[in-house]
Amino acid sequence: MKINPLKQKIKSLWLTRLLLWTVWLSALTVLTVTLFFSDSIASWLSNLAFIKILDALSKLGVLIGVTVFLLELPKREERIVSERKRSHFEYWKAIDAAAASGTVTSYARKIALEELANDRVSLRNIDAPNVDLKRVDLTGADLVGANFTGADFTEAILDDANLNKAKLYRARLYGTSLLKAQLESTDLREVLYDEYTKFPIGFNATAVGAYLIAPHVSLQKVKLSNAILWSVNLQEANLEESDFTEASFRGAMLKNANFQRANLKGAKFGNANLAGAKLNNANIQGANFWNAKGLTIEQVKSAQNWETAEYSKNFCEQLGLSPRLTTNTDNEKD
Repeated sequence: MKINPLKQKIKSLWLTRLLLWTVWLSALTVLTVTLFFSDSIASWLSNLAFIKILDALSKLGVLIGVTVFLLELPKREERIVSERKRSHFEYWKAIDAAAASGTVTSYARKIALEELANDRVSLRNIDAPNVDLKRVDLTGADLVGANFTGADFTEAILDDANLNKAKLYRARLYGTSLLKAQLESTDLREVLYDEYTKFPIGFNATAVGAYLIAPHVSLQKVKLSNAILWSVNLQEANLEESDFTEASFRGAMLKNANFQRANLKGAKFGNANLAGAKLNNANIQGANFWNAKGLTIEQVKSAQNWETAEYSKNFCEQLGLSPRLTTNTDNEKD
């Protein structure tokens, strides 16, 4: 006798539905009974020996867990300390590797310094001259005696840092925050900073030999050979008779700046704005004026040794000079 597949399927479906309804009704019954007789049920269960044993075992388990945790705590602390030491070792390796290779810009070194400072590891007497540390965060770092000669701390955070006896000679502190930093016997000679730099309250940077780089400043007869002055604003600044030999003013705003009788030998002015700048009797021997903006024939010819300087091709033609066999890239190298 053949079984009708359709009837078999319908029968199976009804059995499934019946089972589901039975489960739901059983659950609802148990829930209803529990709600109405909760006190009686709780009293009955609490008197059962099995329940008492389970309660005792749960408390024993908690006690064992707490005991194990307390016994393992010293080992955990040892592992944490060991891991921290291992991390510090790797950070120091990154710093040493960057120093050994002579790398100026090293993201690994920057991160390593930040992490060590954050862990309150002493960075005393660290030797990192001429390094790029733009926007580094060394808040509260111990940098006593550190050598950061010529380093670039543009927009860095050095709040509460101990920089006593540190060497920041010729460092760049454009927009750097040094609030509450300790600067006793710190070498800040020829440090370049701007109007956005934040020194400790009452600190006089000019008195210790630092130079404010900003519009309208007076920097007469200063010696800043090889200074890096990229994109600075020295509009209408008085730079008369100053020494900027081999300095780089790439992209700088120098409108109406006074360079009279200044030494600009080998200085680089690529893409700088020199509109209205005074170059009377300035020495521009070998200076680079590639793509300088606002520069006029009269300005150039008022300077000394203008024939030896480098200009864009079109400007050379206006000066009656033969263009030098150099490229834009070569001319703008610093």
